[in-house]
Amino acid sequence: MSNNVAKKCLAVGLVLAFLPLVYGDQPQPNVLFIMVDDLRPELGCYASPYVQSPNIDALAERGLVFDRAYCQQAHCRPSRYSLLSGLRPDSAGIWTNKDVRPALADTPLLPGYFKEHGYYCVGIGKIAHNGEEVASCWSEPHSMPANYRFEYRTRAGRKLVEQLQRQARAEGIADPFDGIPNNIRRGMPYERLNVADNELADGQIADKAIDVLKTMPRRPFFLGLGFLRPHLPFVAPQKYWDHYNPDQLPSIDSTASHDGIPQLSAHNSRELRRQYQGVPAEGNFPDALNGNLWHGYLASVSYVDAQIGRVLDALHQLGLAENTIVVIAGDHGFSLGEIGLWGKSTNFDSATRTTLVIYSPRMKAGGKTTDSLVELVGLYPTLCDLTHIPQPHHLEGKSFARLLDDPTLEISNCAISQYPRGENMGRSIRTDRYRLVEWRRRSSGELVGRELYDHDNDPSETTNLQDSVELQGTIRALSDKLQEVTPHLRVGN
Repeated sequence: MSNNVAKKCLAVGLVLAFLPLVYGDQPQPNVLFIMVDDLRPELGCYASPYVQSPNIDALAERGLVFDRAYCQQAHCRPSRYSLLSGLRPDSAGIWTNKDVRPALADTPLLPGYFKEHGYYCVGIGKIAHNGEEVASCWSEPHSMPANYRFEYRTRAGRKLVEQLQRQARAEGIADPFDGIPNNIRRGMPYERLNVADNELADGQIADKAIDVLKTMPRRPFFLGLGFLRPHLPFVAPQKYWDHYNPDQLPSIDSTASHDGIPQLSAHNSRELRRQYQGVPAEGNFPDALNGNLWHGYLASVSYVDAQIGRVLDALHQLGLAENTIVVIAGDHGFSLGEIGLWGKSTNFDSATRTTLVIYSPRMKAGGKTTDSLVELVGLYPTLCDLTHIPQPHHLEGKSFARLLDDPTLEISNCAISQYPRGENMGRSIRTDRYRLVEWRRRSSGELVGRELYDHDNDPSETTNLQDSVELQGTIRALSDKLQEVTPHLRVGN
């Protein structure tokens, strides 16, 4: 091949490589993708009367609020890998925080796919799961805050552990960490600190994000941020606790319970009971503990909201906002004492319904809210559509990009979630009115429990209607629909 021909081929290759970077007369939009751990839709833009979330609310005034967005499993790792792969947990092969991802070895994850299409991709914080980000997804090494694992322990808990370790060493114990219970290691489930925002991990994530935005190369970027709060323990600087008067926060009815649910459906708030001090091992939580947990959760939300605000301000100051799609998503919801439940790890609405706010520079429905049912597994194809990147063929979720122009559309008539309990898997179908949950043996498909909730009359899902004679036809139809949506999981009755 002559030098001239080689030069022409190189020139054509460069042109083709950058064709995805523009469409029409518009430059390819950037993507700021923000994941927030355990962020239920408890924000001002979701009509909460007491939460202070001015920065997310300000984005919502320009973007679209998804009032009925559902995760595919209310647990960190499976939810995030479902979203990032565009596959449901059963197809991804990830159902717990202990599962690895061999099933996804050949699956392009969301940021990696954008990287393949010309984007400069940077990841900061908890995007997939702690310490296991996929290096090939990023254009430069993914970064986590220093000592981020300490964020899952309060400082008081850490000091107690250090004291116990010193005592153990003095007594000649070889492994001074051995034998210290997890709830001692982590301390109380909430903590207020007189510290600057960036003395905690989320402030450091915001600092890093701002530095990265200032030095981004002049090409489309995908910046993924993963904030750790409001995940337990609920730790935030004192000033965010001061945003709230505890006497004006919701009261929790610690005696409330579900009526007629299978034992598989709920849990014993084990994340709190097993891992943190001051939480009773059994029975109802005291009113004071309920109040402090609510207060700590909201303080953590306001703290993260402030860090998101700092990043969005930098986006504006750097002249990037007018061409940047912004996504703010919770990886799942979080039960805050509803019907005696604290935490995630269920198929109930309080755990599976999550926060989702999207702004796109060319959207037509800015400042609106949609009640269309959408799934987080649909975020991958949605971002492909919004950036005019072709969708890969493996995706199982539906794009809901059209809602940003017309929020009245119905993208799907259901949302599917699931949660495992040992040998059993509970799969849920949420429609406009009902939620049906079927619990089946994972090995045989044998039905071992069923739940039906009527959201028109029971939005808190307190009463299981699976024995209602009048609703047996509804149950059969929903069961058939559940198997239709997940045909590879089809089982008998």
